[in-house]
Amino acid sequence: MEALQNLRGLDKILVPVRLTGKSKFVFQCNPGVPCFKLCCSDLFLPLTPYDIIRIRDKLGLTTDEFLLQYTEPFILPKSGLPIARLKMSENEEKTCPFLGDGGCNIYEVRPLACRYYPLGFGLFRNKDERRNEEIYYLVKEGFCQGLDSGEEMTVDEYRESQGIPELEKPIVEWAEIIMKKESLGPISVPEKSIQLFFMVSTNPERFRSFVFESKFLDMFEVDEKTLEEIKEDDLKLLQFGFKWLKTVLFGENLIKRRKESPAVKKVKPF
Repeated sequence: MEALQNLRGLDKILVPVRLTGKSKFVFQCNPGVPCFKLCCSDLFLPLTPYDIIRIRDKLGLTTDEFLLQYTEPFILPKSGLPIARLKMSENEEKTCPFLGDGGCNIYEVRPLACRYYPLGFGLFRNKDERRNEEIYYLVKEGFCQGLDSGEEMTVDEYRESQGIPELEKPIVEWAEIIMKKESLGPISVPEKSIQLFFMVSTNPERFRSFVFESKFLDMFEVDEKTLEEIKEDDLKLLQFGFKWLKTVLFGENLIKRRKESPAVKKVKPF
C-alpha cells in the first residue's frame, strides 16, 4: 500500500484536449497497478441497451429482474431522456455490484463505459458537413496511476483492444437519438415519448410485448421477415426499436405507418 500514499488528490479532471483516433496516450490497468479496482466505486455508469442485454444474459436473468436488482433510472441532463445506470452496492465505498476480489466478475461483458476508461467519448453532429463526428478526451482521477505507465497506444488501438467498435455498432442509432434531442435544446418532452424511449432502451421483452400484443401492427407496416427476426432476436429488436423511435419522435419515415383511423392517436414528436 505504500505506493498509494503519494497519490495526487481524488479530483476528477477532464483534460480539455480533443483527441482523435490517431492521438496517442499511455495507460495500463491490471492487478499489478497499485490503484487496481479503485476506479470501480461510487460511479455514474450509464448502460447502453446492448450492455443490458449482454449482462442480463451473462447473469441468466430476465430483463425485469436485472433492471430491478442492478439498475436505477436516470435523466440525461442535456437531452432530458431517461436511461438506466448501474446501481452501486450499499456499502461504505459504494462499490460496483460486480466487483470481486480479483477484479470485475463480468469482465467479458463489462459495460461500454468501463471499456472506454480512461477515455471519455462524445458524439456531435457536424451540420456543415452533414455527418456525425466522434470526439475523445482523457479523464484523469487523482488515484489513477495507470496513466503514468504502460504502453503507448493510439485511441483507435485502445478501442480495438477493448472490443469497443463491435459493441458501439448496434447502438449508433440510439446515440443519434440522444444527440438529436440534445441539439433541439431545452424543449419539453412529452411524457409518452419519455416512456417509449425508456422502454425501447432498457427492456426488449416489454417492447416485444408492445409490438405483438398491442395495436402496434395495426398502426405500422412491418414485413414478415422483420417480424420473424424480432420475435426471437433481441439485437434485431433493438435495431427495429431505434428506427421506430426515430419515426415517432422525429417524424422520420423509417417504419411506414398504415392509414390510420381517426380513433388512433399519434405520439406527439419532439
